[in-house]
Amino acid sequence: MRPFQYLLVASAVAAALGTTPRRAHAADEQPAESTNDLQLEVVTVTATKRAEKLQDVPVAVTALTADTLERNNVRELGDVVKLSPSLVITYGSQPGNFAISMRGIGTFSNGIAVESDVAVVIDDVPLGFQAAAFKDLVDVDRVEVLRGPQSTLFGKSAIAGVLNITTAAPTAEFTGKASGYYTNDSEKRVGSTISGPLTDTLRYRLTVDYSDYDGNVTNIFNGQKVNGSSGLTVSGKLQWQPIDELTVTLSPRFNRNQSTCCSSPITSLPPNQLYYQGEPAFPESVALKGIPVGPSNHYIDMDYRNGGGDSREYGGTVRADYNFANDSLMKGYTVSSISSDDHWRMLDYQDQDGLAVPFLLYYPIPPKTPSGIDSGAYQYGFFHANSVTQEFRITSPNDSRFRYVAGLWYAENNLNRYLWKGPVLNAVAYMAVSGNVNYAAYFNANFDITDKLGLVGGYRRNLQKIDYSFVNYSANLNFGKHDQEWSNTGKVGLQYKWTPDIMTYATMSTGYKGQAYDLVSTFNAKEAALMPVPHETAHSYEVGIKSSLFDRRMYLNFDLFTTNYHGFQTSITSGLPDGTFLTYLQSVGQLRTRGAEMDMALKATSHLTLNASYAYTRATVVQFAGAPCFNGQTAAQGCVPVTTPNPADPTQTLTGGNGQNLAGKGLNNVPLNKFDIGGEYDQPFGSLPFSGFLSFDSRFQSAVNFSLSQDPRTIQGAYGISNFSAGINDNNDHYRVSVFVDNAFNNHYAVSIADSLSGFAASGGGGTTGLYGSTWTPGRDSFRYYGARVDVKF
Repeated sequence: MRPFQYLLVASAVAAALGTTPRRAHAADEQPAESTNDLQLEVVTVTATKRAEKLQDVPVAVTALTADTLERNNVRELGDVVKLSPSLVITYGSQPGNFAISMRGIGTFSNGIAVESDVAVVIDDVPLGFQAAAFKDLVDVDRVEVLRGPQSTLFGKSAIAGVLNITTAAPTAEFTGKASGYYTNDSEKRVGSTISGPLTDTLRYRLTVDYSDYDGNVTNIFNGQKVNGSSGLTVSGKLQWQPIDELTVTLSPRFNRNQSTCCSSPITSLPPNQLYYQGEPAFPESVALKGIPVGPSNHYIDMDYRNGGGDSREYGGTVRADYNFANDSLMKGYTVSSISSDDHWRMLDYQDQDGLAVPFLLYYPIPPKTPSGIDSGAYQYGFFHANSVTQEFRITSPNDSRFRYVAGLWYAENNLNRYLWKGPVLNAVAYMAVSGNVNYAAYFNANFDITDKLGLVGGYRRNLQKIDYSFVNYSANLNFGKHDQEWSNTGKVGLQYKWTPDIMTYATMSTGYKGQAYDLVSTFNAKEAALMPVPHETAHSYEVGIKSSLFDRRMYLNFDLFTTNYHGFQTSITSGLPDGTFLTYLQSVGQLRTRGAEMDMALKATSHLTLNASYAYTRATVVQFAGAPCFNGQTAAQGCVPVTTPNPADPTQTLTGGNGQNLAGKGLNNVPLNKFDIGGEYDQPFGSLPFSGFLSFDSRFQSAVNFSLSQDPRTIQGAYGISNFSAGINDNNDHYRVSVFVDNAFNNHYAVSIADSLSGFAASGGGGTTGLYGSTWTPGRDSFRYYGARVDVKF
């Protein structure tokens, strides 16, 4: 009951704040400012698949408008994370194994047959493979960050939350805009949009956007920058309205992205003299020549493409909305059909050994004979993902006491992954093919019991059919299987309007994510016999308050939540002595995430707007016995032999290597505290045709451990980043020119830290017991940079 007590107290305080303040004495009164100048924008969201005011929706959601995204120079998902404290991205070796987390929950996997925990939905179409989300965000009107299980409305890949992205619509009058962006570390962006009518019944919108950023890590082998990306996006909308009631929209899209991401420079090595792969010909002084190993090292030395991938995406959506006329029996109802067809391709590359030395000349192959191959080790492959979706939806009128959205859903995703790596070192070549088909029916409703008290609820019935085939060309192995499973998810709750501007809600919801296959390079007969990995479920409880205070000068939203996850699917990463990493999928027994979140916006004066958001997230393992130990973990630190019952004799146990019990430990890459605060001050210049502005944004997060195994060498300490900008804005909103500095105080931080010797060992391969090193992956703004931006509208 404690969360409800907190909510009641918060509601009472908000109600008191929401009363009209007493006017000052006449002698103290100042000239009244325009009401419009002192009111915040009314934000409309589609978090419940119908257009509603943000402050009326009983869902924990942060809405980032086009102005907010533009002011903060948001280009991609990694930038959205900076503005939404509950959102985190865990980075892997290439976009195919990145992971988006919400409230600490997100699936990290190298396999194609594992769904995400956070759905990415663009214009009502969810991405079939989450890796396709890591591209430029272009012509975006709004980003909604929906927190907590959203499976009832958004399906089984939304068990932890949803990123609901809406792009801009065609305009009734001809409009256009163009922008340019450049930084001192050579990030470049240019883009333009035109929109307007072609005929009385046909409108269009066309956007072309190009970006290029070399990166902030230098490869001394060729002098090139890496850990950057470049992209070209072309998107369009053609909207046809032959009659007043019917609107048909065609939305074609194309994206090309080239990423050199995810290099991890070495930050520490033991003081002992080590040799790469233990080979005397390659001591540290040779293998790491020119690399300044240290905490802020941003140099690597690789003779093969370091990592990342080149992707192409093309496809489109056809949407038809029929709004029944006022003289119809179904007055106010809308029937919609949403169809999509998308294709995503990526070629990925990685320098497996991470150095520019030909160590394979001496690397032994059975029976301990040097291979004589004059090169290092590397890998390459490709991902293909094809996705088709169809949704039929009916939306009831907004002005009824009983409001609902109901629909039928179909989706088919076909994915394949080819990988070759070697030669000699961890050599393997495989092809994995995975398919999943989903059928669902859903219903979500609001019922006003009284003018103040309302009931909310929803239900989804889903059938998932999955299959896979896996061919290991190196070992001449072939596996395959198909499975299916029904699931039910739902939501129920109450909302109460204390005043027209203050609403509280309490909800209980469930979530589901389907069965999975662990199709990675270590897949073998033993793994095949264990497939599929069981489904994942969630039970969530949430209470919240949404308030508009002081005649809409302030928005203050707050929520408390607790969610239990059973059968959580995640990949565990293990480092090998040769410097490579292996991952394999685990089903963690039980997790729990609980915390508090706050969003605030304030129109302090007609010229000053402030915003703040905060997330307190305590995500812990409730049950996970036999979890992998971290490198060098001792029995005193909890790494002990793992025993399991003997199937042949239950009175006996079997020992299967070492492991640890992670019960009570925190999840990886989940900051306990994270907040963002920002604002903008606009200053008119009298009779001049433009005004000036100053803006700032500062974010802070507490320490995180990047390893679920609780490795003490993979901890990123607490840090804060501050950004500032200034510029001028045309009074008629025709142009805006700004200069900015990001990470003004040059505070370095990592988006990933690994405990690794990077393949170094004692001479002759004499082992590395007790020897540990580390690598880091710096974020885009881990080093200070500055630049300028120009926006023109016509």
